[in-house]
Amino acid sequence: MNCHMQMRLWCLALCCVVVSACVDEPVAVYREVVHLKGAPYERGLDHGKRLRPRIRAFYTQLLDTALLPNLNREQPAIAGFLKRYAGPSYADGQFSYRVLLEMAQSVETQLPDRYIDEMRGIADGSGLTYEQVLILNTFPDTVLAVRSVAATLRLSRGPRIKSWQLLGWLNDQGAQRPAQTYSPSFTALAAEVPTDVRIRLVLTDPEGISADTVRLQLDTRVFPPGDPAVTTKALPNADGNMTDMEVILTPPEPMPAATVLSLIVQSADTTIADDPLPAHPRFGREETLTLSTLGYGLSAEEVANVGVDDGRTRPPPVAFALKGSATKDGAPLLAQHFALLDAGAAHEATTVFIHHPTPGEDTRKHAYVSWAGLTWGFSGMNTSGLAWACNFSDTLDTAILKDLIPQLSKLDEAQLTATGWPIGLAMREVSRSAKGAQQGVEILPNMQHVNGWNCLLADADGQLRLAEIDADAEAFPNPLSQGVTVVQWQGSAVASAASDTEDDLRAAVHYVSNTQDVDSALPILAESLLAPTGAIVRVDVQREVSTYFFKSLLAFHKLGKVLAQGRGSWDVAMAQQVLGRPAFVDPSDSMNAVVMEPSKGLLHNAMGKVPATDASWQTVDINAEAP
Repeated sequence: MNCHMQMRLWCLALCCVVVSACVDEPVAVYREVVHLKGAPYERGLDHGKRLRPRIRAFYTQLLDTALLPNLNREQPAIAGFLKRYAGPSYADGQFSYRVLLEMAQSVETQLPDRYIDEMRGIADGSGLTYEQVLILNTFPDTVLAVRSVAATLRLSRGPRIKSWQLLGWLNDQGAQRPAQTYSPSFTALAAEVPTDVRIRLVLTDPEGISADTVRLQLDTRVFPPGDPAVTTKALPNADGNMTDMEVILTPPEPMPAATVLSLIVQSADTTIADDPLPAHPRFGREETLTLSTLGYGLSAEEVANVGVDDGRTRPPPVAFALKGSATKDGAPLLAQHFALLDAGAAHEATTVFIHHPTPGEDTRKHAYVSWAGLTWGFSGMNTSGLAWACNFSDTLDTAILKDLIPQLSKLDEAQLTATGWPIGLAMREVSRSAKGAQQGVEILPNMQHVNGWNCLLADADGQLRLAEIDADAEAFPNPLSQGVTVVQWQGSAVASAASDTEDDLRAAVHYVSNTQDVDSALPILAESLLAPTGAIVRVDVQREVSTYFFKSLLAFHKLGKVLAQGRGSWDVAMAQQVLGRPAFVDPSDSMNAVVMEPSKGLLHNAMGKVPATDASWQTVDINAEAP
């Protein structure tokens, strides 16, 4: 896969974000509550008929206008590697539709008939074809999985940090501490550091590093390219090629004592990329390194790698669950602010669906927050007292790679597929049958998952669980997880923990327990579709490749601080207020916010505007009879 196709795939996955940034926020609030009864097809038919205009507008604006035209431009590049996509069935503008359809059909093979029947009912009621409804219900998982691969490939061609060293930091024998290999960390790289150290980094890139692009930021102080406090020097690698660069930061004054400092590092290589236009330097991922100075009093693993809250980062989705000593009345709460894309359409299609079981049906009444035309959502609850909310989580252990790796020896026949369950339908299965959070997380490993997810579950009895999900591909063996790593109270002072007490649990979009989501020693050879150059490309763990990793850490720890400050006082109103704080609101891609009371069956939602929390809060009692 060449750079052209990598960048095109990246743009494809983000095209809806670009579109949404150009859409004026509406004055009206768009949302509905829809009760559905009967057999699956009947529920889908009722759904399709009642929401017909919104379903058709949602599909047209999101897919026909934004996603499909952008994907069509990728046909020449993709067909150059996967020959099947040069065939006549993909000609005349049909390429993008057929690629998404084929991935949707591979997902469909995993689904029970009840969900297929429901989608057929939506199609018949709305006037869309069944294929269109199938694509609408599967593309979020498949496109997110493609995005993880594309983003990794893009970053693999940019600079990375090879090693770090603190000059002037001596060991117990009075000798300079040696350089350490750099790996992105959940916690501080060093603790109790002298205030007068200099920070030495070695950056590396096959094309060499451009000194004119090296930007450092120590907390809020920025050292732009050419700043006298920063010196750079090109270095040869082991083969004698000038691929490395030494960067030394000498702070103009000593760092403050007994404090935590973060260093943000950004650089580009010596090449200029022209895809997409305009031409631009090829940057690596911004990295965040944290240390504490003498007198702070905590070990490195007790100091979180929070980063710098300088307003340059849009927050990812966040979710939290509370109970007992954390809440005002001891009752459990689960809250989420979800952000992904809007594309000028999602906020006009927001809907709470409530499914009523038919007499004799062995299932539970359940609700989910969703959009017109979808059979699932990213949050919901059932009348047995189980609430849940899911955030996407970048990983290379996805169904896209799982299905592609066995085909690498037959690229002329290889096809992009994504066998597995969309997360929303997986959680509907949980809602249909699980009474509590523990039972819910025990159901999830029985399914094959398409993408990475963090799903937070809470129930009326006060059980709190976090399920960290990946595809559990055979190429990335993790026999302990079965694709789902369950997190509950960790009882630890480690700064990367997802809970501070037994009565709270939180999640953003990074893994806190499933940190070895892939086997980082596994190489994918250059002959494969995944290698952009003649080098070996490593398939690395989430923290090494995710473009969301550091922004997720920032939001995660800011949320933890807020939860601790309010401990013992949390109620619905307080949770709603926090979800609307700028620190947790993506201003253009916020999709919905929810606060759920599983012991009362109450689902409070803010949606129908951009951002979602600009709308008033609506309360839905899922125990109530249908009107």
